[in-house]
Amino acid sequence: MTRRAELLFPAQTELGECPVWDAARDCLFFMDVSEKRLHRLDWRNRALGTLDLPAIGGGLVLGRDGALIAGLQTGLHRIDPERGTVSFLVDPEPDRPDNRLNEAKCDPQGRLWIGSMSTRDRLPCGRLYRMERDGRIAAVLDGIIIPNALVWTGPQTMLFADSARRLIWSFRCDPETGALSERRVWADCSAAPGMPDGIALDAEGCLWNAEFGGGRIVRYDPAGRPIETVPLPATQVTTCAFAGEGLRQLVVVTTKRLLDARGRQAQSHAGDLFVIEPPAPGAPVPLFG
Repeated sequence: MTRRAELLFPAQTELGECPVWDAARDCLFFMDVSEKRLHRLDWRNRALGTLDLPAIGGGLVLGRDGALIAGLQTGLHRIDPERGTVSFLVDPEPDRPDNRLNEAKCDPQGRLWIGSMSTRDRLPCGRLYRMERDGRIAAVLDGIIIPNALVWTGPQTMLFADSARRLIWSFRCDPETGALSERRVWADCSAAPGMPDGIALDAEGCLWNAEFGGGRIVRYDPAGRPIETVPLPATQVTTCAFAGEGLRQLVVVTTKRLLDARGRQAQSHAGDLFVIEPPAPGAPVPLFG
């Protein structure tokens, strides 16, 4: 069977990122990073709501209390989707004002993990941070260029990529302390047409990874072997997330970023959201708190 990506919504984002499914509200949240906007897509009627953000973003998770935690250039913020309020929480790296936060996920214990990256160039000045449920923050990895592909495949296994290095690593993550150890290469993407970007876990333990610049989504088996690819009508594929009833649909986000005028004209759907009917539903995503 050849799987196809169908148009879900003509979002036309400049830099679409961070899809988060909210089953209680029956909606999909996602960011337009460079335009400093948080979008809310109603799943049933496809109505779109927008909230302006105080800075460029790059990370978004849902909390158990229904609030969103967003990573922006100015730090972590709490967003109340009903009131439309954005409240500052903490800046994990006030000494690095040229960095922005990028790629946020929660581990099975409800801790928040988020990376940072330079806004100026591809410099190894990013980090990966872990925020405890009481707000304490610790830096756990340094020398990161572009943090991405963050996900837990089990209570003690974390995947994480540095897109610029085209590697997805596997770590042992201590469930009690959150300490990382036993780093190894889970997937070497150096021969792929694009860089590993956002990632989502399905119920069969397989991983769906967006390839930025590669125009495709790649499904990996639990051992890190590619087993299926789905092409997209846009080369700049940023990330993906399972959504809808029973998490039975895979939403794929694309962007216009780094396309010149000719590329934007040729790729009329760059910046739109797409949907794939996967062979297995998504695995539940841990919440913060």
